[in-house]
Amino acid sequence: MIIIDTNSLLVLIIGLVNPNLFESHRRTSIYDKEDFENLLLIIEDFKKLVVLPNVWTEVDNLLNESFSRNHKDTYLKIVRELIGTTTETYLESKFAIDSYYFYLLGLTDSLILEVAKDCDFMITSDSLLSDIAIANDIKVFDLISFKNNI
Repeated sequence: MIIIDTNSLLVLIIGLVNPNLFESHRRTSIYDKEDFENLLLIIEDFKKLVVLPNVWTEVDNLLNESFSRNHKDTYLKIVRELIGTTTETYLESKFAIDSYYFYLLGLTDSLILEVAKDCDFMITSDSLLSDIAIANDIKVFDLISFKNNI
């Protein structure tokens, strides 16, 4: 299983909608089609993805209203398919607030870090989350680091 964070899921979904849209969204403007293709190669199978409800909510808040009519229909179709295919794991928010990392990472990333302990690896584009995960012996694919080292 592979846990994915919010920005990485944004890259995945925008790439599935239309890779030419990366530059128009402030959260994905540093990415391009090659980054999206590399992400697909790392994931291999969407059935392997674990997504927290917090991440789905953040992604939908960032994307649902930002698409024009043509892209919104595609976005909604893709999100429906991904939600139906991926594994959704839930941890209560109070679990995160008791974590030392809550103060550093916030709610969603603290929960991602906890769930990542039971996954094969984590996909992230958050350097702090990546560093903390690595310090906790969690295998990480860091989109930013990978992009910078190509």
